[in-house]
Amino acid sequence: MRWLSGVVGADGAVPVLAGGLGDQPAGTDEHGALSGNSGMTTHGPVLPIWSCGGCGAPWPCRTRRTELQAEFADAPMSLALYMGSQFVRAAEDLTWAPAGTLHRRFLGWLR
Repeated sequence: MRWLSGVVGADGAVPVLAGGLGDQPAGTDEHGALSGNSGMTTHGPVLPIWSCGGCGAPWPCRTRRTELQAEFADAPMSLALYMGSQFVRAAEDLTWAPAGTLHRRFLGWLR
């Protein structure tokens, strides 16, 4: 993983990580691990195909869903907003995928 420094996009946004993984949930450190968490997950999305970097399943895989539910246990609305933003990003990359399928994949498992 390459770190970008001092790079500003045309819209003024400053990317955090190469590969589009800089959009970690609030409360994470610079490596994507939540404060107090012992390490970073290997189950992050591989962009632009949105497969899991840890197991190869469509992201979010079962393991990452479980991790996210634990990480956001006290903030379910934040989890819904985070996954909603991931849904939008995935829809831009996976233009061939039906919207309903992506909605179930990214938001349908939230309770």
